[in-house]
Amino acid sequence: MKKNYLVGMSIIVLFLFGYFFQLQNKQIQKLTKEVETLTKKVELLQSSEDKLKQELEKYTKKKQIPVSVKKKRFINMMLPALNDVYDELKTRYLKVKKDIDANNITDEIKKLKEFYSVKTNQELLYALKPHPKSIALAQGAMESAWGQSRFFKEANNMFGVWSFNKDEPRIAANSKRGTKTIWLKKYSSVKEAIKDYYETLSKSAAFKGFRKQNYENPNPYLLVKKLDRYSEKKALYGKELASVIKYNDFTKYDDKDFIVQKEEAKLTQEEQKEEEQIEEKAIQEAASDEVTTSEDIQKEEQESSSEEKKENIETQNSVKTETKENKKEDTKATKQEQTK
Repeated sequence: MKKNYLVGMSIIVLFLFGYFFQLQNKQIQKLTKEVETLTKKVELLQSSEDKLKQELEKYTKKKQIPVSVKKKRFINMMLPALNDVYDELKTRYLKVKKDIDANNITDEIKKLKEFYSVKTNQELLYALKPHPKSIALAQGAMESAWGQSRFFKEANNMFGVWSFNKDEPRIAANSKRGTKTIWLKKYSSVKEAIKDYYETLSKSAAFKGFRKQNYENPNPYLLVKKLDRYSEKKALYGKELASVIKYNDFTKYDDKDFIVQKEEAKLTQEEQKEEEQIEEKAIQEAASDEVTTSEDIQKEEQESSSEEKKENIETQNSVKTETKENKKEDTKATKQEQTK
């Protein structure tokens, strides 16, 4: 009896085990199918995402302006204003030089010496002679990323010129120097920006060597070496400028009256590639909205402005004191007259 009972129970247990095993197996199969279905969906979504990315890349590439087009637009935009400014500066320089050579020191020459903070006629001629257009084009292209930088688009500031005067039009840069906000000048036109750029290089003590070199031998490839204080890149800045000038053949825009150059040898393919890489790197940095212009020149401008304000205040105080003294003298004289 016990034996039959045990056998019966064993059969029931086996039956139940088989039933649960089969049930579990069905659930496992069901889960496996669901996982497979989900995997296929994920793969399908991944495939769709990859296709969308490819389409987006194609669309973006279609919408991107080729570098050659950016360059052409930038040069066509900048050159007319640059020619105007350059011609105006050249005309003034030649007129002043003629007067100085004739020993005819006019009131205009005296005022120009004050404006440029120079004492000798020679220093004035250094300041007045405009430097090659090829350098202005190269600096404008590099500092504004061929006219694509925010500073140029929003403020016509293609040379990265700083502002220290809160009352003048300006915009803030995204980058800072420690906790200090960097402000850049905002110009009403491209011509105004170019004029201020030439004035900056003509007045700043940081570019005395640049002005002397420009007067004696205005070879752009020698001159760019004297612009190391214009940028935080120091000596590398001149090398980059030389590459931009050479690769884009900017010397063809230079004034042949001032610059007599021998024929430049054509670049080999290897040299061309090297110059192109240097240019691309410099342009990318400018497009990142980072300020690379040096603080040296900007501090100088600020100090110069402060000195001018100080001199004006001292002059005003001196005039006031003199006026008071004169009034006292007049009053004293009047009293003496009345006494008589």
